[in-house]
Amino acid sequence: MTLARSTDTLDGLLQRVVSPGIGCGAVLLTAVDGTVVSDHALGTTRQYDSVDVPTTVPGKPVTRDTAFDLASLTKPLVAATLLTELAERGYGPELPVAEVLSEFRTPEAQSLTVGHLLTHTFGFTPTWPDRSPDPGGRRFRAAAQPSRVPMPQHEYSCLNFIWAGYLAEALAEAPLPELVRRRVLDPLGMRGTGYLPAREHWSSIAATEFQPARGMVQGQVHDETAFALGGAVGNAGIFGTAPDIMRFAETVRTGTGLTPQVHTWLTEPVQLPAGAPYEHTYGLRRAEPWCAATPRTAVSHTGFTGTAFLTEPGGSFSLVLFTNRVHPTRTQTALPTMRASIVAAAVSSAGL
Repeated sequence: MTLARSTDTLDGLLQRVVSPGIGCGAVLLTAVDGTVVSDHALGTTRQYDSVDVPTTVPGKPVTRDTAFDLASLTKPLVAATLLTELAERGYGPELPVAEVLSEFRTPEAQSLTVGHLLTHTFGFTPTWPDRSPDPGGRRFRAAAQPSRVPMPQHEYSCLNFIWAGYLAEALAEAPLPELVRRRVLDPLGMRGTGYLPAREHWSSIAATEFQPARGMVQGQVHDETAFALGGAVGNAGIFGTAPDIMRFAETVRTGTGLTPQVHTWLTEPVQLPAGAPYEHTYGLRRAEPWCAATPRTAVSHTGFTGTAFLTEPGGSFSLVLFTNRVHPTRTQTALPTMRASIVAAAVSSAGL
């Protein structure tokens, strides 16, 4: 394995992650061949009540079991759920969405498939502008249609996975939180992870951003669209712990706990239109720049709130990095550029 090397120590990089203006809490876990070799938890769950207003109730110390808003790390968990549901019914990612969801039974959209959703090639706009309360998604489902069909390029959009969640619910005839727990969380022993945390646990969860309409968000989903849709949809809304996401990463690395077909769908690259910024599997990414210290076969995903994981299918290394980098605002941009250095230092520290 040819690895990039960081000039900063791992401890030094993590201290920077919890410095003012970048974040206030972080957890890093790394594993080699299934054994945790690096276990860091530092900082606190909350520092601010508003922008530049220190909290009157000090945050709790972050531990390896602190729950974070996973943001878009929800997407691979939903992808694994949907793919498992498809496989059990003898379907695959080539299934036309219109066979399940009536909203896509139009001449323009009827040929679009589950695979298009899971690789962000469905033609949706990057974001959904309607942030007014819409529990159950009635307005969303009536109006959120692809803007370009067929899709000429890869364009990341949360709308793809909101629809993937609705598709999973329709196939299973069950609510998404129940389905994700039954298909992924419980089988993998991910007991500290799930949608819609109980209110009594909110103060122990890493806070995210101050939003004028909601105050300091803590224990409720940060993503505005997911919040408007009721907090439990396919693009965001799952809260989880680093050990739980390491369990998922190790499952993807080894295939244990997944059928061979679902493991292949999650780990093997699929063809994307020219110009995509990274390779894609059905639900995960390959060869992201922040993973440059690992082989190109590593699969990964990040979340807007500051969460990330990577793993090497068939290899040895997995990494989970959680931060609350949007606390108290989303304006800081240091963490995304620091991830590559953290990965390189973690790989070096593991002796690989």
